Parts: sequence; structure tokens; C-alpha cells
Amino acid sequence: MGRDMVLSGRYELVEKLGQGGMGTVHRGVDRQLRRTVAVKLLSSQLAHDPQSRARFRREAHAAAALNHPAVATIHDVGEEPHPDGPRPYLVMEYVQGATLAEALRGGPLPVAEAINAACAVLDALQHSHERGIVHRDIKPSNIMLTGPDTVKVLDFGIAKAFTETATRITGSGAAIGTPAYLSPEQINGAEIDHRADLYAMGCLLHELLTGRPPFRGESPFAVMHQHLFAEPEPVSRLRPQIPPAVEAVILRALGKDPEERFADAGQMRAALAEALTQAAMPTAQATTPGLSATRSGNRTTLRDTFRISLRPSADSALALLGCLLSLLCAHGQLVDTAHFGRVAIAAGVLGVVALPWSTRLSCAVGWGPVAEAVAVNSEVRRADIGWDSSYVGIAALLALAAGCCLVSAVRSRHRGVGSLVAFWFTATASIWYFLDDLHKLFVFYLLLSLVAVATVSWEAVALVRRRAGTGQR
Repeated sequence: MGRDMVLSGRYELVEKLGQGGMGTVHRGVDRQLRRTVAVKLLSSQLAHDPQSRARFRREAHAAAALNHPAVATIHDVGEEPHPDGPRPYLVMEYVQGATLAEALRGGPLPVAEAINAACAVLDALQHSHERGIVHRDIKPSNIMLTGPDTVKVLDFGIAKAFTETATRITGSGAAIGTPAYLSPEQINGAEIDHRADLYAMGCLLHELLTGRPPFRGESPFAVMHQHLFAEPEPVSRLRPQIPPAVEAVILRALGKDPEERFADAGQMRAALAEALTQAAMPTAQATTPGLSATRSGNRTTLRDTFRISLRPSADSALALLGCLLSLLCAHGQLVDTAHFGRVAIAAGVLGVVALPWSTRLSCAVGWGPVAEAVAVNSEVRRADIGWDSSYVGIAALLALAAGCCLVSAVRSRHRGVGSLVAFWFTATASIWYFLDDLHKLFVFYLLLSLVAVATVSWEAVALVRRRAGTGQR
């Protein structure tokens, strides 16, 4: 691109700085104000639809209202005539420095430097989110390092304009952005809010600390599939010196469900700052068995645990519903044996008591008697239908489904409640068909006990790890 190209008779394009999926970036000169600017010529995807261009101008004007030291200022927006249709362009503050993508070419950043950079980005996001602007395309190449602890976030407003354009053109909420940083709701084409940016921040911090994003694959579709269904590899496994408290922040930001993530960018920044402070504490101070320090560490862990468990959610409602149904099954005497009523009452009460601590445990004990009552009163019983091959196949597939549901519940780091409900209904239906004798109910009692003990152990280990992460430093 030579000096002969001037946009709107004002912005002279001097040299091409880079190119991406949204367009090309040039270093330019504003002839009127005699200053260096960055000019982004947008992709032809926006050029052919007048409504898309109007939408882009609205988003750019909204982003231009942002006034924050960590946000690159937008100076102007316009269109350049072109034989193929007007080319939208954006005139921005020219920022000197290197992008985080360039910095990562030398390997992962030091822990303190990575956290400071992430905190600076979160400050910018908090500012934009308070004004109703979601970035939608947070990634290393959109963040400039302008100093040891200072950054500039680029491209506010552009990703939304592209997303809405793709929706208009394709008729669906097509995922726009870099696959390595897309939140599950963006991939699914669902409505998104500021928590999509927090998910991208989890991906970004993972890469800053380990040198690679949390999910990688041979194709963009493989990466997006992992965002939807896979759990990220813990950063401590890739880089053992990373503090557990920092790892906990990343895992929470990468929650599949937006409800699992931080409430806002300010909360995530505070958690990172606290983790950095803990990591910087002298070893003697951190390991001295003082009563106040121990209580403080435990109080933080218990506060976080109960805040997550007691927050109204579909999981807690599902667990509570199972407990109430278990009590009703006992009252209705749906299983006419001497022991079932007492077991169902005990399971329901235990589930209600356990709910503030763990929705997983509450669901594990509450839904078992309900599923057993349904199985007992179903028609899929070998005593009635015999060893017919089709029914044997159904029962076998139910057993296989129960195993898959149990594996899914175990592998799910934060959730798994729905998988536990599915496990109980498929497992009890299979048991009731195959074990057509007087001892099948006791097999159910054994299974209920084993699942309860395993869930208690699982939650206790998770709690100890969280305490270690916040209290050992």
C-alpha cells in the first residue's frame, strides 16, 4: 500500500501493519490534525449490505464513547468508495508496542507479569461492560503491551458488528472470533453477555502462563467441540510453579455455563490480585501455624463454597426437587417393602441437609429412591416379559447409558447433577430387569450407599484442594 491511497481525502495510508479475518490494519497519517493513526479497512463482508454498514457505524460510535487508559481510542469511522461497494474503515489511536501474541513467541510470561497484564485487561473490560459494550474477541493479538504493566485493548465493537452481519447473512448466530477463545455460548449461537469476555480471559490467562491456549485441535471445529465438552488441562500440570489460587481463577473463568464464572470483570480482577498477593507472601509468614491465618484461609474457602452452592440455579432446584420427590415416594408407599420408606425418608432429609454444601451430593442421594420407585412400578420386568431379545437389548443399553452418565458426572468439574439424575433412572431400570429376584432391592440399597460415599469423598477432596490453594501461601 503506497502513499497514493487517501481515505476520504484525509487519512493517508503509509504502510500495512497486519491483516486478519476482520480486515487490514495500516499505519496512517491524519492530514488535518497531523498525527499518526491506525486505520483498519474492514473486510468486504461488511461492504455489500447497507444495513450491516449502518450497524457497524453504530457499534463503532458506541465504542468511541469509551474513555479508559487501557482502551485504544476510536477517532473516526467512515466509508471509502470502491467499485465492489463502499469499504468501511475505522480510525484508531496509533499504539506503539508489541501485542501479547508477539510477546508469547518467546514463551510463557512470568507469572506476575501475566497476572498484571490480565488485570489491566480486566480493568478495561469492566469499564466497557458497565457501558453495555461486550468485546467478543479478546485474544493476544488484540492486546498491545505499552509498558511493563500497561496495555491497550483493541477492536471494541468490531466483533459485534461482524456477528450481527453473519446472523443477517446466514440466518443463524454464526460464531465470529478466534476459535481458541470462543465461549460455549458463542459457539452455540446463543445470546451472550459480558461473561463471554470473562471466558476469553480465562483462555488468555491460560496461554500467557503456559504458552498455549486451553484447547487445541487439528481444525477449528475440533477446538470448538472441546470448548463445549472437554475440561481444560490444569495449568499447574503444564507449569508446576503456578499458584493453585491462580489456577482456581482460570478454571472458574472457563466454566461452560456462564453462571459458573465470575459475576463481572471486577470480581475476576480482585480474585487475581488476591492470588498474586498470596503468591508474593514470604514463605515464613505463609507457613507459620498462626490461628488467625488458619481461620482466615478456612473462612475464605467456606465462604466461596457456600456462595456457589447456595446461589439459586437450575442444579440446586433439580437437587431439591429430587429430595422432595423422595419424601413423597416414601409417604405414598410406592415400593411396598419394610425398608424402602425409611430409606427414602433418610435420603430426602440427607439431600436437603447436604444441599448448602454440595448440590452434587444432594442430587446423588435424593434422586436414587425416586428412580427406584419408578422402576418398580414400570412394566420393564423380566418376571412379566421374560428374556425377549428386544427387552434384553433395551436393558443392556440402559446399563451402558448408566455407565456413561456416571462417567460424565465424575468428569464434570463443576456440574454433573443432570448426569446423576440420568444415571439413577437408567441404572435402576436396568437392575430391575436383570435382577428379577428378592435381592434386587438390596442391590439398590448398596448402590445408593456407594454413590453417596463416593460423592462425599469426591467433594471432600475438592474442598481440601481449594483450601490448600488459598491457605498454603
